[in-house]
Amino acid sequence: MKIINKENKNKFILKGFFEEEKLKVKNLLTTFGAITEDINKQITYICLGSNKKFNRNALKKIANKIIKLNIRELQIIAKSFVTKDLDLQNVVNIFIDTYEYINGEDLYSAKTTKNEKSFPLFLVIENNKVISESKQTLIISQLVNKARKYQATPPNICNSEWLAKEFIQMFKNSKKVKVKVLNKDQIEKEKMNLFLSVNKGSAFEPRLVVVEYNGNLKSKEKIALIGKGITFDSGGYNLKPSQHIKGMKFDMSGAAICAAAMKGIIDLNAKANVCMVLPLTDNKISSNAQTPDSIWTAMNGKTVEVNNTDAEGRLILADAITYAIKYFNPTQIIDIATLTGAIIISLGTTYTGIWSTCEKSYNKFLMAANKQDELIWRMPFHEDFLKNIKSANFSDYKNTDLSGKGGSISAAMFLKEFTENKKYIHLDIAGTAGDGDNPTGVMVKTLIQFALDFEN
Repeated sequence: MKIINKENKNKFILKGFFEEEKLKVKNLLTTFGAITEDINKQITYICLGSNKKFNRNALKKIANKIIKLNIRELQIIAKSFVTKDLDLQNVVNIFIDTYEYINGEDLYSAKTTKNEKSFPLFLVIENNKVISESKQTLIISQLVNKARKYQATPPNICNSEWLAKEFIQMFKNSKKVKVKVLNKDQIEKEKMNLFLSVNKGSAFEPRLVVVEYNGNLKSKEKIALIGKGITFDSGGYNLKPSQHIKGMKFDMSGAAICAAAMKGIIDLNAKANVCMVLPLTDNKISSNAQTPDSIWTAMNGKTVEVNNTDAEGRLILADAITYAIKYFNPTQIIDIATLTGAIIISLGTTYTGIWSTCEKSYNKFLMAANKQDELIWRMPFHEDFLKNIKSANFSDYKNTDLSGKGGSISAAMFLKEFTENKKYIHLDIAGTAGDGDNPTGVMVKTLIQFALDFEN
């Protein structure tokens, strides 16, 4: 989609209209989403229903239909979709987001046949300020697709070693950035045994990708982004059943989303200090893979009994959180992970579950999510959900509460034990990271917005 300031009088335009407008057009279709073409005047009309009922969700449906039309080259008149509740910037942002999501150039595909060529679309804005601000929307939308690209890449390509190299390339030319990757020997020296335990069944070495960006040297505040990077999750010896194992390439979504968000934070020159720690491995079965009843000493010295090898995400995240605290001393920790099936039972595929130890941080994150039109739902931290985690006979913790009650909450409580009383936000995207086979790049936009607004 190309953004232009003025329409070309010699090319077809597309206008939205509301029921209240009473246009004098022959054979005008007036049901929501209906399209009428006036070939002679080179105008396409799309009905938006009632002005009073037209909201963001309605516009998304309309934008989706227009972009998928692919009938001819069209100039979309942005101001024709504006209402009292939807200003021009809102309209432009939704069209850009929708277009990039549908037609993103950076998405993974192994198809040997090319898609049918689409006709070009132009968005006529007629407002220089909105055009300027739309550039940020475009950058963020393209980074959502960057995350989606890695989410979609199959596990026979996307292993821990490959993904680490890809992430390094992502930050290769970034300014104000320090980047390093820890290999297996270096991870062993850090005594990240929870992380290493998950990697024991893998044919590939683990990698820890670390990126630091300092956008505000005058501030002592620092955000740590931690993303779960399980490139494929078989469940280990607690093997997933066939109906649940498909789609487990998405289990590295947290890492992909963090990396894309970090890139956006850097490229948009956010006035915030942010570090990123991504533990990367798969969770496979081999003669050397860990078994239930294994006990490991975490990087922070605490011991964990693994009573479920399919609860591996919290193990790698726990060590990654400790690493971030040791080397960066963040004031705000945010982890993001496809962590539990339980969150899908709770919130379906509509809301991302969020936990926060700090009201102020939660409110800031909620504002960022609202700005970027991403849905989150707050879940509780409560000591009751830690009892079974701390009931191990031979270690400090068990990695799973096997009671079947509040599984997403007990997982969050387990991770909270490793945060050393830092302000902490946990995001469980198990339900929202994918829409069927389609990766979503969920929370990329919100994480970037949170960093952009962090010092305000």
